[in-house]
Amino acid sequence: MSNYVWDSHLPYSDYLQAKSFVSNVKSATSDAARKISIDISCQTRDVIASDESLHRENMELFTASTDQTVGAFNEGFECFSYSMDTGFEQVSSGISELNAHFHWGFSAVLASLGHTNDALSDLVKIAKTPVQIAAFNHFEIARDAFRQGLYRECFDELDKAILGDHASEGYKLEWRFHQMKGTLQLGFADCDMSLYDLAKAEESFRIAARYAKSDYPHDAARAFLCAGWAAYCQGKMKEALAHTEQAMTLHPEMGEIFFQASKVQMALGDVESAFPLIAKAIELDSFYALKAAGDGDFQPHDDKMRCFFDALRKEKYKQLVPKVQAVLDTIKGFEFAPDTVNRLQLFLTEGANWPLMDVLYVVQNMYTLKHLPIVVRVMAPGQPVNSKETYTEEETYYEDVVIKPGGLFKKAVTEKEKKTRMVTKTRIITKNAHGSETLFEFCLIPAGTFRMGAKNVKIDKDFYLGRYPVTQQQWTTVMKDNPSHFKGELLPVETVSYHDVQTFLQHLNSLSDNQHYRLPSEAEWEYACQAGSTSAYHFGDDVSCLGEYAWYDGNSGKTTHPVGEKKPNGWGLFDMAGNVWEWCTELEGSESILCGGSWCNSAERCRSADRINAIHEKRYSRIGFRSISAYHLLKHLSHCHFDERSEEKSYSIILKIFH
Repeated sequence: MSNYVWDSHLPYSDYLQAKSFVSNVKSATSDAARKISIDISCQTRDVIASDESLHRENMELFTASTDQTVGAFNEGFECFSYSMDTGFEQVSSGISELNAHFHWGFSAVLASLGHTNDALSDLVKIAKTPVQIAAFNHFEIARDAFRQGLYRECFDELDKAILGDHASEGYKLEWRFHQMKGTLQLGFADCDMSLYDLAKAEESFRIAARYAKSDYPHDAARAFLCAGWAAYCQGKMKEALAHTEQAMTLHPEMGEIFFQASKVQMALGDVESAFPLIAKAIELDSFYALKAAGDGDFQPHDDKMRCFFDALRKEKYKQLVPKVQAVLDTIKGFEFAPDTVNRLQLFLTEGANWPLMDVLYVVQNMYTLKHLPIVVRVMAPGQPVNSKETYTEEETYYEDVVIKPGGLFKKAVTEKEKKTRMVTKTRIITKNAHGSETLFEFCLIPAGTFRMGAKNVKIDKDFYLGRYPVTQQQWTTVMKDNPSHFKGELLPVETVSYHDVQTFLQHLNSLSDNQHYRLPSEAEWEYACQAGSTSAYHFGDDVSCLGEYAWYDGNSGKTTHPVGEKKPNGWGLFDMAGNVWEWCTELEGSESILCGGSWCNSAERCRSADRINAIHEKRYSRIGFRSISAYHLLKHLSHCHFDERSEEKSYSIILKIFH
């Protein structure tokens, strides 16, 4: 029987006890640049991935040989290294939720996912009785013991949480207790083998899934997935498939579930049933193509897998050709970042021969097009200038011409003859100086609902919010002055009143074909700042991380800083916390709202929900703004029909608006 580990063919219990595995895990988890290896036949790799796509997945080909064999194969295999640069307790951002961490122990990864690690304070909040509170306290002790590697003590505390002890009753209905118990029973690197029991692990995970299913369906899916793995390791393929299919109904967007289901089918020899499942996993995350090609249950069917990957590649290309062409037709007249357009154009001419992962990468680029930051160019005319100008002009004049010459006593007879000549003159003219161009970047903020104070607020329409606060260079281009206290083109403009900002926006609208630019409302600003989060800051509740995202009194040096130097929020917006307070439109009368905190404020004032009221006439070196662009400015793109996909990549779309 094979397992999730690509370079081992030991039975699962022997594998857990193998000294090489334990030492590999210890060295890997202590190494910041940990790597796993995947062996794939050369022929299959050529169909799946190019060197370029491997590099995008943080993978590299580090050796190749012709004498390696897997199963009955005598073909050449290529060995790849996959870099894992997140902590062991975390999940890689490059692939799906339960990815290649299986190499270091399936159970230890599961112990850190989802709501298993909810803080004790949060768990106590959901406890309704003293019995539950006592049980959660035992669970907290168990987790601390697990962290220290005291697995027997952890197991004993879990039993007390479930069954009770001499001091309190147990509470068996909490899924987290059974999930961690199953983790210990399933085993992992350097585990306590006296606790190892696959049958009991399967039952613990099944119970955990049953109790979690109603309130935590995704956690229940993970528990069913674990139960399926425990059954697989026992050789109970029917049960393994049943557990995995239950996970599939609870979390249909988790690629690892489909991978495990296809793996079990392959182990059963039902290759045709496995193909649709692995195709779904690859659709969710292209990395699963490589993972399947390197897995011991798939490799005995390498020829069929290679044909499957090739057919899938051709099918995806055929489906994409009209969509890519439609996108290219839609963006005619727009100036895109060259690498985006060039790759789409190259796909039409050469993509039929590209490997599968390269084709799928085009899908990701195309589907993210609607969500990319947009750059608007605005040309502001120069100021009138008076100057002298020399020019030549034809002039008409009359000259006396002698008709009859005069004599001694007789006067000559003359008459006026009309003539022309060129003369040089000067004049005063008024000219406009050369205009100046400035760029404004906007990020798409999707419509949605969020919690604002004690109420739910709905944002009905998508809108585009400035990616950065308005800079002094942008302000000067439009307004021809700079009111800021701290000077610098890339510094945010500040010392601007609410009325100053409104004047700026009026000028900007007049330069942009009367497009409607305005300030965000208080609700729009906070919604954009939170970027889907519910924590105090858009990055979480840990205030110690604020310095990575904001300039505030703890790190600013009592001055503003160039925009975009800190990390953005989840929707690509920079400086939403700190640097300068930002004007919003909400209050009636002579006051408006300021949001975001500034360079001279405490971390508390930089929270997403923090705000202050300000009189319209106030001008301070800590007050700036960012603007919203009109919906109809981008209607050409808004009417494109794109599927909703990953938004991790970023390119610029440039709309030319010159006057």
